[in-house]
Amino acid sequence: MARWFRSEPMEYISLIVNEDAAHDCLADLGKSGVIQFTDLNPDLTPFQRRYVSFVKRCDELERKLRFFAGECEKFELALEPAGTIDSFLDTPASAGTDDRTGAQLLESMEVELEGYESQLRELNSYSEKLTTEYNEKVELQEVLEKARRFFMTDAPRLAVSELTTGGRDNASPDDRTDNLLEAEGGATARDMDMRFSSITGVVSTEEKARFERMIFRATRGNCYVRFAPIKQPITDPESGYLIEKCVFIVFYKSLSIETKLKKICDAFDAHRYSLPDMDDAPAVDRMLTENAQELVDSRTVLLKNQDTRFRLCQMLSKSTEKWTWLVLREKSIYHSLNQFKSDVSGMLRGEGWVIADCVENVRDAVNKAHANMDMAMPSLVDHVPQPWPTPPTHFMTNKFTYGYQEFVNTYGIPRYREANPALFTAATFPFLFGVMYGDIGHGLFLFTAGLYLIYNEKKNEESRLGEMAQGMHGGRYMIVMMGFFAIYAGCIYNDMFSLGLNVFGSRWEFEGQAENAVEENAVATQIGEYGSSESVYPFGLDPMWHVSTNELLFFNSFKMKLSVIFGIIQMFAGTCLKGCNAIYFGEKLDFSFEF
Repeated sequence: MARWFRSEPMEYISLIVNEDAAHDCLADLGKSGVIQFTDLNPDLTPFQRRYVSFVKRCDELERKLRFFAGECEKFELALEPAGTIDSFLDTPASAGTDDRTGAQLLESMEVELEGYESQLRELNSYSEKLTTEYNEKVELQEVLEKARRFFMTDAPRLAVSELTTGGRDNASPDDRTDNLLEAEGGATARDMDMRFSSITGVVSTEEKARFERMIFRATRGNCYVRFAPIKQPITDPESGYLIEKCVFIVFYKSLSIETKLKKICDAFDAHRYSLPDMDDAPAVDRMLTENAQELVDSRTVLLKNQDTRFRLCQMLSKSTEKWTWLVLREKSIYHSLNQFKSDVSGMLRGEGWVIADCVENVRDAVNKAHANMDMAMPSLVDHVPQPWPTPPTHFMTNKFTYGYQEFVNTYGIPRYREANPALFTAATFPFLFGVMYGDIGHGLFLFTAGLYLIYNEKKNEESRLGEMAQGMHGGRYMIVMMGFFAIYAGCIYNDMFSLGLNVFGSRWEFEGQAENAVEENAVATQIGEYGSSESVYPFGLDPMWHVSTNELLFFNSFKMKLSVIFGIIQMFAGTCLKGCNAIYFGEKLDFSFEF
């Protein structure tokens, strides 16, 4: 804990490495995580850097991996975890048993991922085309069935209604005129003249009301529209979502209206289909049979394509996360190399801050990288003057202290060698939480949840967790301590799910309490003599306070005074830390006027 009180002492070093060994050198240094490089090329834009082409290649690989992850998500395939970070860092930088360099690793990954991407995109485009053809056949089948049902059921009723109206008209004085027209063959011409044209198609159910309203307004009501819903939703070939659609039939009597109707259908993305004459039943049946057979064949091909895509995505889901980690590592290495400066041909010079205790480890890592590549030119790691007076802050944390340090960092990172508030937060925060959340029952739930997270620690580290689950896993020890102090404070308050526990027997009693005949506004009296040990409840508050009428007044007063006391103590401790920092840094004015 003494080491956690102040940040690690830092030293500024200069690092000169061979250009060919620079990649492996930075890969080894990145595993240790004890060095932070400074940019020696501040005047260069990101596109003028030495290794910008490698960074761009890594960005392209990341795009392909995101595409693979998205395709796997469409099939609800979870990406298999690549293990723990420690096991990944233990693998060589070349990510294989051979001696491939960083450039060779990127090249091999580019070739492999390019093949998978082209294959998957080709399957997706083919699937989109097959889905479109399949949807057209499904819609045509529905249109044929719905249209035939309409002409078989509704059309005869309309015909009967017309005959009934015609019978009443025959009784009118114009009977002679009708007979003359029929005698001249005018009845057939009149029937042909009264025959309506129709447009059939499919439109989205969401657009049904707007579609019908637009037809009514555009044709001034001179159309007859019928809708019939399609029971099974249809898959959108572009997005993959299921869309509810319905079949429509529009009857009209004018070429101008036909032009308007076609424009309205195009505006609402309604698919129009040409149907044979519904009076020709054999032709309709033949068309239904042929389309049904084509529908089966199209579905078979579509399912085969979907199965091929699924198997490919299933294979990609096993390696996508591992590839992502490899690309991120390579990108980080080349991003750090972009901060190096090429003063001499074939050599790179970098500068940065390193933990004082790890300078020898850095020197050994650099020498090892050069020795593995049989470099004759030696490397150099040496101390140089600091470029600015304030080094970076670095704290060595473990599983227990990590959560508290991250919690403090959300408010602000302490400056270099300043007293670390996280050390005191590890003790005060769970305790103050327990004072606020004091309840035995609720604290027990929290304590048990923290123990469960600790028990599954290794399992959670090797699995893919969401953002919230990852945060809970990082603060598992904090949750345990918060639950423990909540239970402790609940015992002090004698509160379990807002109920008092009469464990040791109350030291107060009401008159008539034994006979359950306590009068309203009765005053409790102590059992023992005032000031004796028998008049004091052994631990925590007396449970009788939970049934008294002045319970709220007493508990609010008790907790408020307790909060004020602890708050003053905490503020005083912060002031003492301010004085300690002023003494450590030799800031006499701050110590005199701020402390």
